[in-house]
Amino acid sequence: MQSKSASIIVLSGGTSARFGSDKSQALIAGQSLIALILRSIPSEFEIIIVGKDPKIQSSQYLCVHEDPIGGGPVAGFKAGLDECKSELVALIATDMPFATSPVLDLFNSITSYDDAVMYVDAQGFKQPLAAVYRTESVERALADMGEVHGKSMQELVSHLMVHEIEMTHVVAQALMDIDTVADLDTAIAFAAQVKDNS
Repeated sequence: MQSKSASIIVLSGGTSARFGSDKSQALIAGQSLIALILRSIPSEFEIIIVGKDPKIQSSQYLCVHEDPIGGGPVAGFKAGLDECKSELVALIATDMPFATSPVLDLFNSITSYDDAVMYVDAQGFKQPLAAVYRTESVERALADMGEVHGKSMQELVSHLMVHEIEMTHVVAQALMDIDTVADLDTAIAFAAQVKDNS
């Protein structure tokens, strides 16, 4: 992949209402969720964070906010895309600290006919918050949607031609999202297991 030929948008501006505090700063093995994600992204990718600056000096990134703040994931995605200069972009939610590797694998699966490529589970649910998108296609879909404040990712996905990749058990584990303190405990245990196995 050529330098900066693709971008990664990290959505970090959610309310974290169910978690009770800023999820991006929750710790796994002494590192915040946002730090785990940033440090797992190879240097050839442009990184755009939608949310407040995590002040991680070891990573290069640009921070932006949706306007108005609190507009939800689609509004956040749009804010990130407004700063995106690449043809392809990956989207990763900050509460998926292990998602980078399987998301990067999706770059190898997108074809010229696809607007996006994402994992789909056994129940048919497509995971739009850990996926790869064609920038031009998403911008066209956002224009068709009009007002994006409060809109769902599922509505955005309905405007796109999605290449579905079967979500294996290993990928499903890596795409675990942290919505509650109990979820964080599960993620901590998973990270310890991965470290022991390696």
